[in-house]
Amino acid sequence: MNFEYANERQPETGATHDFAGNIPVKLTKDELLELSALSPLRSLFHIVAEWLVILTAAYLCERFWNPILYLAVVAFIGARQHALLILMHDGVHYRLFRNRQINDWTAEVILAWPNLISARSYRKNHFAHHRFLDTPQDPDWARRQGDSAWVFPKQWGKLAYLMIRDISGVGAIFYLRLARMLLSRDTGVSGRFLFARYGFYVAVVLAFACAGALHLLLMYWFVPLFTWLIMIFRIRSIAEHSAIEGRIDAYAHTRSTRASILEHVFVAPKNVNYHIEHHFYPSVPFYRLPQLHRTLMSKAEFKDSVHVTRSYLGVLRECTRNAESYSFSFWRSASRDLTAQPDPHST
Repeated sequence: MNFEYANERQPETGATHDFAGNIPVKLTKDELLELSALSPLRSLFHIVAEWLVILTAAYLCERFWNPILYLAVVAFIGARQHALLILMHDGVHYRLFRNRQINDWTAEVILAWPNLISARSYRKNHFAHHRFLDTPQDPDWARRQGDSAWVFPKQWGKLAYLMIRDISGVGAIFYLRLARMLLSRDTGVSGRFLFARYGFYVAVVLAFACAGALHLLLMYWFVPLFTWLIMIFRIRSIAEHSAIEGRIDAYAHTRSTRASILEHVFVAPKNVNYHIEHHFYPSVPFYRLPQLHRTLMSKAEFKDSVHVTRSYLGVLRECTRNAESYSFSFWRSASRDLTAQPDPHST
């Protein structure tokens, strides 16, 4: 199945190249090698576990049906879909398995395609984000320019409106536009790759249709995907690169967040909250990011310069700090935002 990846096998073994000189503290070679060591069994365990808990949650909800339980399951499965995308992100950095073909096709078929994303397309976008952080060459930064949704500080009412819009299902439009945009920039796709990808979708739909279970696919996959997942994408994206003041270095708009247990479950699984650590050392797999965080925080030059926020609720508070008082202009701008440009959620 080695259709596409031969020209993309750049190892990610240290700090990102363009901003390496701005990292306030460097790890020793031994520290970096230890932290970057792969554990394929751990990757496999996390992938299998996420799919098992998704299936279990859907089964239990059907078995003990209750509308309140269903809403909780939607949030839980949406967060698990987020976890699959974070695992895909590790695959994009070649951090799942040592064998590149196994790594890449696991990232595609098991993690990305079910979420309507192509890992191959996302890799090109994401590597550019790393190399050109917060510059016009950074595609994530560029997509946010001119979009009032990504201007901070913001009134609480305006921020709440955006989150309600996301969780209502309207965010599905923006998610699909982003997925299409990523795919449109992937100019090297072969016919066999496209056949495999869209054949996957046809096979899944036919399998559920033949089992008379299309309603289950809608209830327990697409509803979470287009509601809860969209909303926590926004929260995570804000936390990673927004509403940070008083910094002038290349990482002026990159933060890490200390997530609570509930936030780890429903908002930021797989240690995705350690974001500036990932930017500094993308070779470190997700399961070693807490260790990387502790190592860096033990060094004064890092601890004194990094922006760390306690909890994602704390991030939202920082987003509204010093915002102007609420006014009726919010409602006028809210109606205009329904036809605004798609939200550039970064995955």
